[in-house]
Amino acid sequence: MRTPPLVSVVVPCYNAAAFVRDTLDSIQKQTYAPVEIVAINDGSTDNTLQILEAYASSDPRIRVVSQPNAGLPAARNSGIRQATGDLICFLDADDVFLPDKLARQVDYLMNNPAIDLVYSDYYIGDTDLSLIGLVAVRIPGGDLVDAYAAKNRFAPMVPLIRRSLIDQVGSFDESLRAAEDWDYWIRCAKAGRFGYLSGPVAIYRSHPSQMHNDGDRMFHGGRRVIDKHFRADGVRYRRALACFYWANAKCRITDSKVRAALYLLASEYHSRLAGGVSRD
Repeated sequence: MRTPPLVSVVVPCYNAAAFVRDTLDSIQKQTYAPVEIVAINDGSTDNTLQILEAYASSDPRIRVVSQPNAGLPAARNSGIRQATGDLICFLDADDVFLPDKLARQVDYLMNNPAIDLVYSDYYIGDTDLSLIGLVAVRIPGGDLVDAYAAKNRFAPMVPLIRRSLIDQVGSFDESLRAAEDWDYWIRCAKAGRFGYLSGPVAIYRSHPSQMHNDGDRMFHGGRRVIDKHFRADGVRYRRALACFYWANAKCRITDSKVRAALYLLASEYHSRLAGGVSRD
């Protein structure tokens, strides 16, 4: 009989008092039992730390680490260093797991020893976690790095990862102020094998204060990721830029039609240099 592996859930927290109770509750309600929760208080100025400590006082599985504010990648890295599980996943302090997330994904990895990272689908929710959409993640066949050159494929709370892959890939890039998860999944794609388990496993909460609403920050972070990974590969670099500008044009059409038009032109320019790119 196989011993169920310990799962470490890393929860980076910065001024997360409005949402972090939902996040911690969703981990506590998992149908899979061998879990530790590593909550990193990244210099919060609200009462996030007090909430984390209250949860930890009644649940020995929760460990709270408090540090000066250093940013999301640094908080995740602190969590990785503190984690002791053979399997690791991340859950930002405004998102939630569905109750069977860990049970389903652990079972998949135990039955597929050659897979280093399992990913699934997820819901989009509003501020109150009412469901407003489903993101079907399945990555198209072919080269995994090519697929990631086109776009970031899933949110941070989606995958479950073997510690062996994380040890190989290393830390999140703390120089990135955005798109650090895209960078990390590209590095994982270069080093390991991904497996897909259908069905939603989490809810990504959409709310006004989240980083993804800072279009300029996300744009510059994404450009840095593309330059970091693909600049030396001419055709792949142009394909990545064509898809990137296309996606940003769609995001900016409501607030800046001029900028959206410029992004569309840039997308077409890089597509032609790459010999034509599908951007759907």
